[in-house]
Amino acid sequence: MPIRSELQAKIDALEDEDLRARILRVLTGPGKKRASDEEIYETALAGYAMAKEQQARLRKWRDDEVVFFCAIFQGKKPEDYSEFLRQQKEFNQIESELAWRVRRLMREWMPDLNSDDRSELFSKLRDYVKLNLV
Repeated sequence: MPIRSELQAKIDALEDEDLRARILRVLTGPGKKRASDEEIYETALAGYAMAKEQQARLRKWRDDEVVFFCAIFQGKKPEDYSEFLRQQKEFNQIESELAWRVRRLMREWMPDLNSDDRSELFSKLRDYVKLNLV
């Protein structure tokens, strides 16, 4: 069933190309829909807005903060630090037990960080290690 022209115009007006493509895939894809096209569109927009708000609330880690945490990590947990470097270099991933120890160190360093901010710092730490130390 074709998309109504009014709804198509709303979709076409969206700035985010990925969001447009995602909505069109759902609306034109195979399978039985359990909601109207408008409901699907509204739900997709609401989810997108919520994700953008959450992303905006994340702490923006500066490079010097990542370097500082890396120095703390190396100084307080040298064995874990070496293992972190090894795993990143050899496997391009970190085992969950080591990852939790790193996150606990982050919590000791900055107790007010929420889990999303710790995840972002962990990701930035891995990026820093890939670019500079491995």
